[in-house]
Amino acid sequence: MNMPKLNDRLKKAYAANVLRLHQVNVRFDHWRLRHGLKLTTLVLLTAVLFSVFSMPFLQHVAGDYFSRQESLAALRALLGGTGAALIGAAAIAFSLVVFAMQINVERMPHGLFRQLSSDKRLLSSFLGSLLTAIVVAGTSLIPDGSWGIPAIVTAIWGIATIMLLFLYAYRRALQLINPIEQLAILSKVVRRDLQRWNRLADKTAILLREAPQPGTVDDDTELHFNAPKNKFYQVNAHWSTSAGQAIHYAISYAKRFAEQGDYEVTDYAFMRITLINAAYCEAKRGTFVGTNPFFDMPGTTDGLINTSLEQLRQTMQAALAKGDERLAASTLRAIGGLYGVYLKIEYPGRDRNKHHALLASGYMGSAVESVISHNMPDLMMEGIRLMGHASRVALDHTSPTEIVSVVQKIATLSYVGVLKTSHQPVTLTAFEQLADVTYDLLVKGKHDLGFVVQQLRSAVTDAAKGFLETHDTPLGSIHRTTLGPYFSSTSVSSLKGRLTSLVNQLLEASADNPRASAIIENIETWADQLYISGKELLLLAVQKRSSFTFDAISWVVGISELLNALSNAPACTEHLRDDLRRHAVWLVSTLSWLPDDRESVTFAENYSFTESIFAAASDGYRRDCLEFYESCKGLLIAWAKKGGRNETGWGILDTSVKSLVALAIDEGTQEAVAALKTQLREMLASEGAPSAEVRARAAANLARSANELRHIDAFDSVDRTLAQQDHFTVRALLLEVAGILAAEPQLKI
Repeated sequence: MNMPKLNDRLKKAYAANVLRLHQVNVRFDHWRLRHGLKLTTLVLLTAVLFSVFSMPFLQHVAGDYFSRQESLAALRALLGGTGAALIGAAAIAFSLVVFAMQINVERMPHGLFRQLSSDKRLLSSFLGSLLTAIVVAGTSLIPDGSWGIPAIVTAIWGIATIMLLFLYAYRRALQLINPIEQLAILSKVVRRDLQRWNRLADKTAILLREAPQPGTVDDDTELHFNAPKNKFYQVNAHWSTSAGQAIHYAISYAKRFAEQGDYEVTDYAFMRITLINAAYCEAKRGTFVGTNPFFDMPGTTDGLINTSLEQLRQTMQAALAKGDERLAASTLRAIGGLYGVYLKIEYPGRDRNKHHALLASGYMGSAVESVISHNMPDLMMEGIRLMGHASRVALDHTSPTEIVSVVQKIATLSYVGVLKTSHQPVTLTAFEQLADVTYDLLVKGKHDLGFVVQQLRSAVTDAAKGFLETHDTPLGSIHRTTLGPYFSSTSVSSLKGRLTSLVNQLLEASADNPRASAIIENIETWADQLYISGKELLLLAVQKRSSFTFDAISWVVGISELLNALSNAPACTEHLRDDLRRHAVWLVSTLSWLPDDRESVTFAENYSFTESIFAAASDGYRRDCLEFYESCKGLLIAWAKKGGRNETGWGILDTSVKSLVALAIDEGTQEAVAALKTQLREMLASEGAPSAEVRARAAANLARSANELRHIDAFDSVDRTLAQQDHFTVRALLLEVAGILAAEPQLKI
C-alpha cells in the first residue's frame, strides 16, 4: 500500500474518532443537565451510608487509641480549634460575599435591591454553615474515648458540608449580581404575586356570585364577564402594583445595559416585560371590558397595559435620540411581543374587538414611522417585518378586519423608498410583508373578506404605483426587484409562486374537504375586481417604460391561469367555478387597454406580449374555459391589428396570425378554421387596419414559415406548437391565411 492512501485512511479514521468523541461529549452533557442533581444526591447519600456502616470497623481498628487521656485531650483541642476556625471562616466568607454583591448591585432600583439583599437562599446558606461549624466545635465536648471515631466522622462531614455551603453561597452570589438572574427573580416573584391575587379573586368570585333567577337567560356579556372578580380587583386596586413596579425596573435595566453595550440583558429585560404582561392578562381573565362603537364603556382602559406601551414608546424615543439602533430594534420586538400577548385577551360580548392589541399595533406603527427621519433603513426593515408578522399572527386570533390598519401602515411606510433612494430596500421589505399577509389572508381568513381584500389591494396598488414613479434602472431593474415579492412570476417565493403551489394542493383535495372550499372562496373574493388594479399597474408600467411591464403582463396572464385551474378543483362549487372563470376573463381582458401608439406597442412586444396571450389561450382551451379562450383569441386579433398598424420590427402581425393558426388547428374542426378566416377578413377590412405594405410583408413571412416548417428552430412557444402539429395541415392553413393577408381587403359599406 502506498503512503498517500495510508495517510488518507489515517486522516479519515482520526476524523471519525473525533466526531464520535464529540457525539459522546454532547450526549453526556445532555444527560448531565437532566440527571446531574440526581447523580450528586445519590453519591452523597452513598458516602453518608458508607461512613455510618463503616463506623464499627473504624471503632474496632482505632478506637483504643483515644482511651488514653493524652490522645483524647489532643482530639478535643483539634476539634475545638477546627470548629472555632470554621465559625470565623463562615463569618468572614459571608461578609465578603455580601460585600461583593452589594458593590455590584448598588445601582439597581431600590425596591429590587432590597429584595435581593435579603435573599433567603443566601442567608440560609450562611446560617447553615454557621450552625454546622458550631456542631463541629461541639464535637470537642465528647465525654470519653469511645466517642472519638463518631466525633471525627461528624467533623469531617461538617467540614465537607461547610465547604459545599460556601460554594453554594458563592454561586448564589454570582447569580444575584448577574442582571439576567436578577430579572428572572424579579419576574418570578411578580408572576407568583399575580397568581396569588388571581386565586384570591377566583375564590372571592365564587362566594359573591349570585345564582341566576329562574326563567332568566344570561346574555352573551354576562356569560363571559366575571363581575364579582372585577369587583374584587376594584376594591383591591393595589393588586397590580408589583407588576407596574417590575415594568419600570425592567425598563431601567434595558436602558442602563444598552448604554454599556450589553444588549443581551436588554433583550432579556424586554422578554420579562412580555412575561409579566402575560401573567397579568391571565390573572385578569374574565374582567376585561370590550369596546362599543356607539358609546364609551367604563373600564376599557387598562393602566398596566398603557404603562407598558408608554414605557416602550419612551424607550424608543430615547434610543432614536441617542442613535442606538440595537436598543430601538429590541424595543420594536418588545412591542411586537406585547401585541401577541394582547391578542389572546378574551372580551365579553358579541363584538370582541381586540382593542388592546390594536393599541399595541398603533404604538408599533408610530414607532416605525418615527425612524424615517433618523436615516436607519435597517431598523425600518426590521420594524416592517415585525408589523407583517403581527398581522399574520392576528389572523389566528381575531377578525381579519383588525389587520387593515397595520397593512395600510406597511404600505404607507413603503413610500420611503420613493423619497429616499437609499431606502429602497425598505420598500422591498414592505412588499415582502404585503405578499405574506395576502397569502395568509387567503389561507387563514374566515367569514367575509370583501372589505379587507379591497383595502389590502388598494394599499398594494397605491404603493406600487408610487414606486413606479421613480426612475428605473436599465440593467437589473429596480422596479422588478422591489415589487417582485408581490408581482414576480419567475420567483417561487413570490405571491404568485406560492399561490401556484397552493392551487396545486387544492386541485388534489377531495370534493368534501371544507378547508379547501373555504380557501377557494377566499381566493374568489380576492380575485373580484382584481382587473382594476391589474390594468392600472400595466398602463403605468408601459407609460413609464418600466421593465416591470414584463411582471405586469405575466401577473395578469398567470393569475388568470390560476383562477381557471382552480375552477376545475373538486372542492370548487358550481357557483364559485363560474365566478372564478368570469374573474379570469375580466383580468385577461385588461391587456386590451394597452395604448396603440408605435412606441407602446413596440415596448410591450419586447416582453413577449403575443406569446403570453397565446399561452393563456392554450391553457384556457386545455382547461375547458371556452369563454376565456375566446377572449384570448379576440385579444390576439386586436393585437395583430395594433401591431400591424405600426412598423415595430417585431413582426407582430404575422406572429399573431401564426398563434391564431396554431389555436385553430388545435381545435381540430373546420368551424374553427372558417371562424379564423372570417375574423381575419373582418379585421383587415375594419378602420385602422394594417397597411397593404405591412400585410404583404407579413404574408411573405407566413409563406416562408409554411415552406420551411420542417427546418424551423422552435425557440418560442408558437413555433414550438406549430412544429408539433401536422405539418401538412399547418402549411396549408398558413398559406391560405397568407393569401388573405396579401389580398386587397373589401371594406364594408
